Amino acid sequence: MKSLDLLKQLTVLYVDDDLEARQRLEKILNYYFKKVYIAKSAKEALEIYKTGRINILLVDYDMPVTNGYEFLLEIRKEDSLIPAAIISSYDDKEKLFNAMKLELVDYLVKPYDTDELKKLFRMCLDWMERKGLLEVALGEDVTYSFVTKKIKVGKIEKSLTPSELKIFEHLLRNEGRVVYYDELISLIGEESTQRSLISQMSKLKKKLYVDIIVNLKDLGYKIEIK
Repeated sequence: MKSLDLLKQLTVLYVDDDLEARQRLEKILNYYFKKVYIAKSAKEALEIYKTGRINILLVDYDMPVTNGYEFLLEIRKEDSLIPAAIISSYDDKEKLFNAMKLELVDYLVKPYDTDELKKLFRMCLDWMERKGLLEVALGEDVTYSFVTKKIKVGKIEKSLTPSELKIFEHLLRNEGRVVYYDELISLIGEESTQRSLISQMSKLKKKLYVDIIVNLKDLGYKIEIK
């Protein structure tokens, strides 16, 4: 079981429309995590999530307009790996049934205590370890840390630009699948073009020191880790 000290290297996004609930849990999260992102709606949370800086999702079920289930359903369309938990005021069978489809780490019912939260945090760390979200081997003596967001070649760490991070992590999450040009261009911003994407990919490949990014002419890219 991973030590909770590891949370000090991770970020968490907490989504809840209830101001009092947000303020109460935010204090606890700030104690454990490196950085805490707070959103009061699913729309705001989606914007924060798309920055690519989030390691763990904690989402309240009962929110107006778009509830927690609907928000996480949208997330799961493109990210099946990020650890997520739903928090609800009621132990509702229908909500629990819906939540099962989301591959959640856990479903936490209010009111909860600190011990239940700590158990949830450990479950998130165990999930990340099982899914390879803490560190992935790219080749001989080359690794990528989802925690520090850096590539390590031997003892040397290499940083990636924000755009390179989005591209690289998206490719890793879709290992073996062709990720089309349009998909990557949309990921890094409307002002990007295929030409600028190819330029960024060239710089990214040089930082890896291993030939794992394959370019499929006129289609896109995919990662093949041997």
